Amino acid sequence: MSFSTPLLVVITVLVILLIVITVRSPQAPGRTAFGLAAVASLWWTAMVVLRLNSDDLTDKIMFSRLAWFGIMATPLFWSAALLDHAGFSQVTKRLPITIMFIVSALAGLGALTDGYHHGLYTGIINEERPSFTYGWLFYTLLLVAYLCMMLACAMSISQLKRAARLHRNQMIALLIATCVPWACNAAFVLFGFRLFNDDPTPFAFGATVLSVLFAQHRGKLFTAPPIARGIIFSVLPDPIVVLAPSGLVLEMNPAAEKLTGFSNETVGTTLPPFHPLMGLVAADGGPGTKKPIVHFAAMGKIFEVSVQPLERWGRQGSIMFVLRDVTEREAAQQSLSDTGKALKLRLEENLRLQEKLERQAFEDHLTGLFNRRHASSTMPPVLASAREDAPVSLIIVDLDYFKQVNDRHGHDVGDKVLQAFARILSDSLQAGEIAFRYGGEEFLIVLPGAGRNQALERCSLWRQELAALTIVELKDDQLSFSAGIAFAPEAGASLTECTKAADIALYRAKISGRNTDVVWGEHLGGMSRDGSTDNRNAVERRTHRAWV
Repeated sequence: MSFSTPLLVVITVLVILLIVITVRSPQAPGRTAFGLAAVASLWWTAMVVLRLNSDDLTDKIMFSRLAWFGIMATPLFWSAALLDHAGFSQVTKRLPITIMFIVSALAGLGALTDGYHHGLYTGIINEERPSFTYGWLFYTLLLVAYLCMMLACAMSISQLKRAARLHRNQMIALLIATCVPWACNAAFVLFGFRLFNDDPTPFAFGATVLSVLFAQHRGKLFTAPPIARGIIFSVLPDPIVVLAPSGLVLEMNPAAEKLTGFSNETVGTTLPPFHPLMGLVAADGGPGTKKPIVHFAAMGKIFEVSVQPLERWGRQGSIMFVLRDVTEREAAQQSLSDTGKALKLRLEENLRLQEKLERQAFEDHLTGLFNRRHASSTMPPVLASAREDAPVSLIIVDLDYFKQVNDRHGHDVGDKVLQAFARILSDSLQAGEIAFRYGGEEFLIVLPGAGRNQALERCSLWRQELAALTIVELKDDQLSFSAGIAFAPEAGASLTECTKAADIALYRAKISGRNTDVVWGEHLGGMSRDGSTDNRNAVERRTHRAWV
């Protein structure tokens, strides 16, 4: 027995160990195909051991032919396992595996019947090993095996760039395990390279088995495989669509089949220009870009779209769209927006109502002028700022014989007179000036910066306009007023002091025959400037607005 036999036995034991580990490991990409490849290689190695330990040439030839069941099955199943681990899981479905079994079986049957057609071996070169000359069937089977191995390696290498570090290390270990026996077999067939004066391929499987065992021990080949890569894409509830720049659908997950314009046959077709996603093909999906919102009106759904260019994965111009259903969120936001608008309108209405109430609290509802309360709250700062060179004029106007107007023509006509005179005052006011209905038929007008002459001129203007006023119900009755004028700070710095002074002047105008203006401090006729005479009680009674 040569040294090669114990070595092959060791390899056989390692292969059996690999089969046990594979069977006991969790379900993982490539696990089943790796197990079948290990069984096939075990068969191949066993036939080589039997051939090496047989003395009869007929037995040697028989074991060489029987080895073809494993010689063909090993590269086929190994290629399938490599592809499955790299993410191409379709190759390990039931139909491809069945085809591999059939091809392996046909290769074995072709070898067993080689004595009839000589398509595999055409002659014997060395009866001791033995060595053969090859026929067309040998090269055909060799070409099939080599093509499968080359395709599996190329497709696996294409996935290395986007694989996680652990999975990348796993794939590198499997590629090494693939290339070693493949290279040895090519060297044997093409250049006659031998190991222990025999085909080195079975011995190279020792390195293959060791690589896989190392990948399992250190790289968790079957413990932490890229198992979720395809599963995640398939089970994600969010639609995922990959489009070429032209709108050609390159890939989509099952969730995308529910989108408008999509079905299980959409891959490979081009979306129409009006499709909602076509407007995003040229969109900038860089970092910080706000995710666009797309409406699928036909299905009544709203989606937030993540746009991911695929240049870094070698797909120049292609874009992946991940659509998140935000219909309920958008509806909630719209409802919140509508509620906010309703609340805003209600708040604005409340503010208008509050302003109206404030105006009603400080305005006279009949004339529209501010009332006495508003004068008490707004005039003190104005009067306090008055100076000798910039006085503030306060004028109290009282409509003459107003009680007679009410008695003769009724209160409706009296109200018209009050409203008409209020309009005369309002229309004449300049910036900073203000008029108040101070009570009954009395009005208070405040003119900041106006001195004696300006105040008298304004009173004259108002008197002229009042006299020219036409109210049908009054017929030929003429309207007039009396006015008392005081100035701050001369008459005082408070509203009470100033209105008292203007009130005294007004009283003087009334007792002087009405329809005139009197300035406080002028022509008091027997009254001191503070009103301390025998008429003071009359002045105080005057503050009750009892004049007629």
